[in-house]
Amino acid sequence: MPTLDYLINEREQLRLRFLQPGHASRHGATRVAEVVVRPLREAPHTLGALSADTPFEPFEDGTLFLVTLDTPGPTPAHVRVLDHLIRVLDRRKAAGLVIGTPGHDLRTLPDATLAAANRLELPLLATSAETAAWDHVNEDLRLRRAQFAERQVAHLDGLLNRLPARLADPTAARRIADWLSVALDAEVLVSSARRGVLAAAPDSAPAGLAHAVITGAHGAHGAPNLYDAPSPHDGHGAPSGAMHTRIVSISPGAPATPGFPESEDEARLAIASHAPFDSAATALIQHAAKLLGLCDQARREHQSRTQTPRAVRHAAFQLLMRGETVLAQVVYTGAAQALLDTDTARVFVVDTGPQEREATLSWCERALAEQAIVSPCPGKPKHILILDPVRESDRVETVLKEMIAARGGHLLGQSRPHPLAETAVGYLEALTAVGDAAGTPHRIRLGGSKTKFAPLLPRRAAKAWAAALMAPLLDDFPGRGDERKLLLETLPTALSFKHTEAAGGLGVHRNTVTQRLNRAGKILSLDLRGSANDRVLTLLALDILALPAPAPDPHTPDPPRPPDFAALMAAAAEDGGPTAWAEERLRPVRADQRDLVETLCVWLETNLSTRETARALGLSEATVRNHTRDAAGLLGMDFSTRMVGITDTDVVTVADIALALHVLLGRPALTQPPRP
Repeated sequence: MPTLDYLINEREQLRLRFLQPGHASRHGATRVAEVVVRPLREAPHTLGALSADTPFEPFEDGTLFLVTLDTPGPTPAHVRVLDHLIRVLDRRKAAGLVIGTPGHDLRTLPDATLAAANRLELPLLATSAETAAWDHVNEDLRLRRAQFAERQVAHLDGLLNRLPARLADPTAARRIADWLSVALDAEVLVSSARRGVLAAAPDSAPAGLAHAVITGAHGAHGAPNLYDAPSPHDGHGAPSGAMHTRIVSISPGAPATPGFPESEDEARLAIASHAPFDSAATALIQHAAKLLGLCDQARREHQSRTQTPRAVRHAAFQLLMRGETVLAQVVYTGAAQALLDTDTARVFVVDTGPQEREATLSWCERALAEQAIVSPCPGKPKHILILDPVRESDRVETVLKEMIAARGGHLLGQSRPHPLAETAVGYLEALTAVGDAAGTPHRIRLGGSKTKFAPLLPRRAAKAWAAALMAPLLDDFPGRGDERKLLLETLPTALSFKHTEAAGGLGVHRNTVTQRLNRAGKILSLDLRGSANDRVLTLLALDILALPAPAPDPHTPDPPRPPDFAALMAAAAEDGGPTAWAEERLRPVRADQRDLVETLCVWLETNLSTRETARALGLSEATVRNHTRDAAGLLGMDFSTRMVGITDTDVVTVADIALALHVLLGRPALTQPPRP
């Protein structure tokens, strides 16, 4: 693909050079899509025109912008225009800015201008060539890109002739996706509804292509379509322009997996590019889809022949229960051997209740193949054991929760993550949890320490405090009864997640979530959107109200006077229960070397704002998201944004995490909200 280095070294007539020597190594490989040439005038209207988001006229990402001066060097007025143009070009993701001084060598620019370009990572270049020297540059760039694509097609033709014997290699799809991404300068995703992401390049492709894949934004024969989506590389979070997308089935007519419709098991290739797909790119996609289809078919056949027998899975599980991880890795052969190449894992126990175990066991073996180790429990004829390696994906947990919801009478117990050598500890946690799961609304229980804070509080005093806090909504509600019910159903989920995520869990528009929170906050005289304090205390009050009523006390027949929050916490702390609970709850995150505790504290103090947390800690937003998600997972909080019900007394929310930190560290600071 044409780059700045190509224009400098191969097109000598352009007399192009970097203004700063260090930029050659930093920006030489920057790709150039086209060159736009415009004069830079000192007239006041030029500055006015540049105040618009699009300078002069629209141009695509990767454009090299050439401005020509009518003087040997920039005047103060020129410099003002250049400073503004640098900021505009950065927003438009330009390849660079060239200052042309025909017949004169421009040696440098003011330090402030150079510093601004460096800060925004925008290359600055200079040329002394006449403007006419640039007349045919864009034709050359288009030719070079076409030649590059044609070479890639030739390479893929050769690849088709060389790879058939290796199609069953589990890394084949990833290698093809990586290659196609480079060849087309595009995002590439291979996926199926049942098996999830099979290959992606770059790693951010699933997020960028999610909209197109979900909506099926493609023609009947894979014709290109356009959709507007934010670029994953756009640091400002703004849309960087229309993306050309193409989605092609790579496994038409493949047999469906038992229990899943054929369409759900269909594998598809999705590509998104800023550039339209020309004939060379179309041929490249067709070749890649054909090869990926062969890979997918071979992989299915290979799995059917080598799927690990049930007896081997059972033997491996028993060895892990005894802590013999090395022997388990030796015994566990087959397509999913890499499952045991992990440091930590969690255990699930499924109790099939009144139903026969075999049907559910077979379903789990198919649905979780190559993702988890599934084994029947030898001592309990109704139990199924699942070992889930702790990885970035929570697919195993999601599949099991959906199965429990669909199969009446089934129960699920889940352990916290443990080292692989401590599988037995995880099993005992999951076994204890499945015994308690029948008493939970969703028949699912997380093992380990008690997950919720509300049960630790003195019940009568806590009930009085919670009732007083929520009284305007529960007892003195000014609206209709159905509106109150709607607000109460919204609060647990809406207060546990950001509005966009909560809207997905509730199945409503994000504006609806905002309106309901505003309404509930006004009734309660609380700031439920901007105050982490009010958010946490409202969630705690809802947890308390969902608990069973305390037994009547004959010595104090009258309802107790509601304490304030500080008095309630002081009463609970008398027996040391909250402190012991908080220490046990936070033990997994306190042991993490990434200082997840500090990340959680700042995240809560900034009202769950990833951006503000990243700014306060000097981290990237992606790092903060990974830290909070990992910490929440260790603490048992479900980040799937499913709807949290007002009667869900076992579901860990952001309030439980905040209260554990508050008890041990005093952060975030929590105080009784004042009443008007």
